[in-house]
Amino acid sequence: MVTKTVRSDLTWVLIAAALMCASLFLRASSWFAIARAALPNSPLRRRDVTSATMIGVLMSATLPARLGEPARAMVLARRVGRMRETLPVLLGTVVSQTVLNIAALAILGGLIVASTDLFHSSSERLFLFSLAPLVLLVAVLLAPAVVRQNGSGRVARLVGAIRDALLKVRTGLVVFRDPRRGPVAAIGQLAAWGLQLLACFALFTALGLDSEPQIGIGAAAAVLFAVNVTAVIPATPSNIGVFQLATISVLTTGFGVGAADALAYGVILQAVEIATAVALGLPALVREGVTWQDMRLRALSAAPARLRPAEATENQY
Repeated sequence: MVTKTVRSDLTWVLIAAALMCASLFLRASSWFAIARAALPNSPLRRRDVTSATMIGVLMSATLPARLGEPARAMVLARRVGRMRETLPVLLGTVVSQTVLNIAALAILGGLIVASTDLFHSSSERLFLFSLAPLVLLVAVLLAPAVVRQNGSGRVARLVGAIRDALLKVRTGLVVFRDPRRGPVAAIGQLAAWGLQLLACFALFTALGLDSEPQIGIGAAAAVLFAVNVTAVIPATPSNIGVFQLATISVLTTGFGVGAADALAYGVILQAVEIATAVALGLPALVREGVTWQDMRLRALSAAPARLRPAEATENQY
């Protein structure tokens, strides 16, 4: 595996990295259209949305539990108005991008079915698990109707505040009713997935796996599908370990690639993703005037479960 990794074609690795970078800018463009639809009267700037996107990717690459998602919403909320008013709406725009991601996964699934027999292998449970983000969408749509304010006491006021926040989150979905910005957001997000698909295929060429008859765009789609499905609720920063297991499972089960080659591919693919996140995220942090530690603490404070900083845990021993 080490030999295969070291001898990979650097030119194709750099091409894959460039495609990954371009995909992030397309994702930022999609989010800009979504946020514009949800906050039409706010002073949104494209460069602010782009910086927030890159910071979110960096935080997701270095923290568990997808904390980059609330982190990017918090970064942008600082720029567009009162945090209390705009943050719930921006969290709703993140949900909108999740909906588009579900659509992209469905397209990838169709591509896999059309070009491979992976659906008929033991990896089919990955496709069922891909529906998990739908739970988030249903919760956002139904929660305001379920949470209703009754009475005028302290509990009632708290329930009312929660319901107001949920309604603001749902405002982030209005892009799907916008005939002008909706298509822009969808095309940008789906095009970003397309570039990531090409990046995955470029890494097959970098490792010389493209000469295998069973390796084609369907294999790249299967890898991209698997690593994104297993990242729905990552347990480690960048889903390290699980990422490689997903890659090995798909390539060995569905395409007959040796375990060593599949592991080498998974390592390089994740290295390219992390390098892209760092290369674009660190300059964005500098532009926003915040440090990685600042964003880490803010992201941890926004986590639904209490995640203690590592230093506190280490001091207990």
